[in-house]
Parts: sequence; structure tokens; C-alpha cells
Amino acid sequence: AVTEGEVAPLLEYEYQNIDDIGQHIFRLLEQNIEQENMISSTLHEVGRDLYSEGEDIFMPIIKKEEELVELSGIAIFKNGKMVSSLRPEDTFYVKLIGGKYKSGTFETILTKEEIPNDLMKNKPDEIPIAFDALTSEKELKLINKNTPEFDLNITIKTRLTEIYPDVNIGDPKTVKKLEEAISKNLSREISRVIAYCQSVESDIFAFGDKYRSSVRNSKLTKEKWHELYKNMKVNVKVDLTILRSGVFE
Repeated sequence: AVTEGEVAPLLEYEYQNIDDIGQHIFRLLEQNIEQENMISSTLHEVGRDLYSEGEDIFMPIIKKEEELVELSGIAIFKNGKMVSSLRPEDTFYVKLIGGKYKSGTFETILTKEEIPNDLMKNKPDEIPIAFDALTSEKELKLINKNTPEFDLNITIKTRLTEIYPDVNIGDPKTVKKLEEAISKNLSREISRVIAYCQSVESDIFAFGDKYRSSVRNSKLTKEKWHELYKNMKVNVKVDLTILRSGVFE
């Protein structure tokens, strides 16, 4: 992992409620990875990605906040050097792009512009929504090797646990409209995260590995891929299905 600030103050400080800071950090990472709230960065995984021509490494960021030690985001790298970071809430999108969820959770907010006109009578400025029991699959396909351009299709099945009270979840037509609105919201957020990583030339999603395996004799190097990656185009499509409703507030 990477620390905010220097490492020594975090490790050498005498915490009131933490007996062994090393074990505490290990359990903090392990728990969040198992609960699918943080990316995994074992020595094996980081070493593999570091020497891959078509992928850059990424790691959790740890920070000390007085007596607390917490995760504060994701450090992203280019050629083994940290170039920027992503917010903790962006972890969800990174994990959707990079692999699949088995039983994840997430929260999002639909803005007034994203809420369908016929979803409810008096549209609020925003609708907070929460999900759990989330599973996902992704399909990545190279459709143009020159640009390069990819189609990224993500299929999500999840349970709705919280939503604004005026939405009639008992109506299948309403649920369908809600699924479409959330799918568009997630597609936009995923595209934002990818575009940001492109701006700092860090391919933590392994698009380069997909390119290399799809193009014969590509002779891909990290330098060549970073040049292609800057102008890469990704067509993101999310298909979200609400399996059943949970508890609403």
C-alpha cells in the first residue's frame, strides 16, 4: 500500500486503541478486500502487473487521522511511479471495469437531469440509491486496433435497499425506467474514471493486455501502449437488473 505523507509517523505513533499497527493495517486491508470495498494488491499481483507491457499497477492508500488509520483512495502508477490517485468511492468503478463482483455494495445519486420525467410526479434535485448483493460480469472487445477502440459491456444484477420514498418500486414499468437511468449513470461514471486515468497515462485496467492478445505481432511495449492509450476510445454500456427490493427509507 501507499501512505499519505511519511511512513514513519504512521508506524511509530503510539496509538491508544491499536496494539500492533502492522497487524491492524493487514486486517484493515484484508477485511476491505474480502468485502469487495477495495482493490487487492498482493506482492504477487503488483509484481505481475509491474512487468506487464499492457498494464500499470495500483495500490490502496492509507492515511493516519489522529488515532485512526483508514483507507483514503487508490494510488495509480505509470512505469512504477505514482502519478495520481482516485477517490475511495471510485474503487467501485475500478473494480467493475477490472473484473467482477461476487457480492458487492454501492451507493449512487441520480441527478434531476438523470431522473426520467415519468418516473415520479415532482422530481427532486436528486435521488440517493443504495444496493447490495451485487454481482457483475464484464465483456471487453477490441473493435478497432488503430485508434484503438474497445466495447466494454458490464452486466450487473443487484438488490435495491434504499431509495427516495415516492418511487413506486411495485410497478414493473417503474423498475425498468429506474434500471435504465441507473445504467446510464454508471456508464457515465465509468467513462469518467477511465478518461481520468488516460489523462495521467495509467492503464490500471489492463486494456493494453487485451490489445496485445487481440492484435497479432503487436510487439507492444509500455512506451508504445502509453502513447496509444492516451487516445484510446472505450464505448461503455452497463446493463443493470434489479432482482428484488429490500428495505426502503
